[in-house]
Amino acid sequence: MLLSIDDVIAGAINEASSDLRRLSLAIHDNPEVSLKEGKACQALIAYLESSGYKVERNVAGLDTAFVSTYVSPAGAHGLNIGFCSEYDALPGIGHGCGHNLIAIAGVALFLAISKVMDKCRIPGTVKLFGTPAEEAFGGKIAMLERGVFDGADLLMMLHPTAGYSGAWRSQCCLSMTVEYYGKASHAAMAPWDGINAGTAANIALLTMGAMREQLKPDWRTHGIIADGGKADNVIPEYSRIKYTIRTGCAKDLSVLRERTIRVFAAAALATGCTHKVTEEFAYLDNQDNPVLGRLYEEFMESEYQLPPERGVGGSTDFGNLSHSFVSLHGMFDLAGTRVPNHTVEFTKDARSEEAHKRTLFAAKTAARVAARCLVDSCFWDQVKVAHEERQQRGRDL
Repeated sequence: MLLSIDDVIAGAINEASSDLRRLSLAIHDNPEVSLKEGKACQALIAYLESSGYKVERNVAGLDTAFVSTYVSPAGAHGLNIGFCSEYDALPGIGHGCGHNLIAIAGVALFLAISKVMDKCRIPGTVKLFGTPAEEAFGGKIAMLERGVFDGADLLMMLHPTAGYSGAWRSQCCLSMTVEYYGKASHAAMAPWDGINAGTAANIALLTMGAMREQLKPDWRTHGIIADGGKADNVIPEYSRIKYTIRTGCAKDLSVLRERTIRVFAAAALATGCTHKVTEEFAYLDNQDNPVLGRLYEEFMESEYQLPPERGVGGSTDFGNLSHSFVSLHGMFDLAGTRVPNHTVEFTKDARSEEAHKRTLFAAKTAARVAARCLVDSCFWDQVKVAHEERQQRGRDL
């Protein structure tokens, strides 16, 4: 009896469905913020090891990063395919971006392709990358800079949202912390002796707001005063802003960054404060491989009988990987409810049985795309050509 690759994929994911559901709920019900995902990381590692896979812990110096590797019994001389799992939560909201589902989607893809390599005797290597801190810090960027993804021919992951797409264009993103240092004084008895760090923070945010009139349509700026003082009768000697800027491309991000930095410096100058800006990793725009994306959308449309929704917005550290590797960041519909990401409603839906069902279907779909790369050399050649053409366009900008 001939083995159907699609059947192997479906069988592997269906067989693991109950275990993946338990993993998803364990991660969802114990939300952990970026770089603190100890329980989620351990749960994923324990499941992989209990399933017979080897896992490397504490990858790239990150306590909650890991890599699991499977080499085909037919040899490692085929493609090296990697899948990413995320599992950090949002402060105060929990899994309002569905990272509990992204976690199990990565596992499902890893299980499916390792089974395909095993049962169909297809040479190659498949890896599952446990990537922490997507919502803040940028775990994938740290792992990229330390060579964790070196050798990968293809990287893929899945993400829930409203609608599906194989051509999601994210925004470049840079987050900063701005600290102002002034001088404390009694706000009633001797305000003239103080240097108001709280006023510096207010001026910075007001000026950024005024600057929006001159920003391009796809540029975004948003921030909060995380610390504006401790008492209303004391001139604040310290304040702290958390601020994020976004643009459609890396070149524009550099321009907006310079303008933003000048605003923060001007607020310090106007109030007599000193200041310090701490920048996080810059997230680059996601660039899905168009050949992979079209096939993913074709499979999804055959199931849902609805066209893809190619929206623009949001940011991901996977975007940085897409600039260096053949990649696909497949979007899938969370639960058919159309609720937006980063809301309590999304958090609730991310726990539903419907979301689980749709996650596994998306994983089967993406696994079929990855399997095509393994067995169809002409298709893989088209994928590589599309990647090289996109990279060349980026160099020409």
